[in-house]
Amino acid sequence: MRLFIATSFPAAVLRPVHDRVALVKSKLPPASWVRPEAQHLTFAFLGEKDEALVAKLAPVVGQALAAVPRFEAMLAGCGFFPNPRHARVGWVGVQPEASFNAVSAAVRDAVQTCGVDLDRAEFRAHLTLMRMRDRWPPACIETFNSALRDFRSEPFTIDAVTLFSSRLDPKGAVHTPLRQFPLA
Repeated sequence: MRLFIATSFPAAVLRPVHDRVALVKSKLPPASWVRPEAQHLTFAFLGEKDEALVAKLAPVVGQALAAVPRFEAMLAGCGFFPNPRHARVGWVGVQPEASFNAVSAAVRDAVQTCGVDLDRAEFRAHLTLMRMRDRWPPACIETFNSALRDFRSEPFTIDAVTLFSSRLDPKGAVHTPLRQFPLA
């Protein structure tokens, strides 16, 4: 089974982001937009693993996250990975970055303690909105940026992290929550 550990955001927080994007989407080149119900912030992607790993991971991840305080968060700003000139992913930012980084460090350390090798990429807290196959012209990059650069959501609480399984489907990945881990 494909596994990842992430946090989801309330629909009421995501709706205003998608409302803003909807105003400019017709002016943008094709992209693979992430469905709101599939959006989450991934702390660790474990990949294809045996189902037995879930029982091994649960107590270790749970204990690690029990030491990380819950916090108030918000969505704010936007950007592109790796950068606007070579954009492949469009995202909206999350704050406070330090709190998301603390959750990521606890999750990744716990997962590695269980013997799972993770990618070495630096964690960058964000919520992916879309993926682009072809390069966008600078004017389209600016259209996306102008729609979201000043965006700030209402505050919301991050108080838990979830271990999900992911099944690929022609209509998009189907994410199933397996275990939830509360923050302190």
